Amino acid sequence: MTIDPKTGLPRGEKPPASTAAVVAVVCGILLCLGPFTGLPAIVAGMMARRAARAQPAAVGGSAMGLAGILLGTLNLLLSMLGAAYAIYSFTSTP
Repeated sequence: MTIDPKTGLPRGEKPPASTAAVVAVVCGILLCLGPFTGLPAIVAGMMARRAARAQPAAVGGSAMGLAGILLGTLNLLLSMLGAAYAIYSFTSTP
């Protein structure tokens, strides 16, 4: 096993995921909390992707950041649909 002098990791190893990437995925998965976790998932996902793009040899987790962005967006869309349905059901009852 040889060590890559640029990263300090064994050759062929990917750098570990950033904390922002992990936060993005966890917040994205928590769909039950609605926009309270959807918006942080999107923001953390963007931060993770930016960090992975700026320092690809040291920071990983670009795919996790993208997953967090997508899950956060889905989270916000489902929250808006739920709110619209709740408003519609309360206003349309006789």
